[in-house]
Amino acid sequence: MKKTILFAIAALLVCGAAHAGLTSEEPGELTLSGQYILPGVGDFDLFDSGYGATLSYREWFMFPFGAGVSLGVSQWQVDGGADAYKDERFSGYDGDVLTIPFGASLYFNLIDWDNWNLILESGLQYALVDSNVSARDDVRGRDYAIDIDDAVLWTIGMEYEYMVAENLYVLGGLGYQTDVLGAETDYDGVDDARDTSFQGAYVRLGAKYLF
Repeated sequence: MKKTILFAIAALLVCGAAHAGLTSEEPGELTLSGQYILPGVGDFDLFDSGYGATLSYREWFMFPFGAGVSLGVSQWQVDGGADAYKDERFSGYDGDVLTIPFGASLYFNLIDWDNWNLILESGLQYALVDSNVSARDDVRGRDYAIDIDDAVLWTIGMEYEYMVAENLYVLGGLGYQTDVLGAETDYDGVDDARDTSFQGAYVRLGAKYLF
């Protein structure tokens, strides 16, 4: 299932790049933003926080409806006191996880004012995962490497954009991402551990350029 979704998103990315600027009379929009992520799934949380950056391209193919593609990178810091996998051997966790999410989104321009916009967004992302997480077993005096597979995420959010120059906007946004397909996890021969979750709320700040 993950491979199918990966290929579908990759196809959307390729098509978006190939037809950039050709599907609409409106200018294309290139956005660079940073975001801070607050994990929020209670006992399932492995992470304390996350932060990253995203580059995205968007077009308004039938205003107020738009579509876009994005590529990002995020670093997730492990919560040392987590109990994400409910394994009594583990007294704590250490490390971090690097993710590279890419995907496609749909947009709706809720308010199009003279010098500002309010935009709703919903999208699907495939997140490549590189785990550097370990769990400590104090009884046996050893650490276990935690192997975390890729994940598929669904995002929904709202963004406020304010014009500061003819083709330049600053923006801020709030949103939430949740697991469509959780990241399969294994360690020490245990291949049926709980999936690792990348669910959480996020805040975003950035800039948008029209061309």
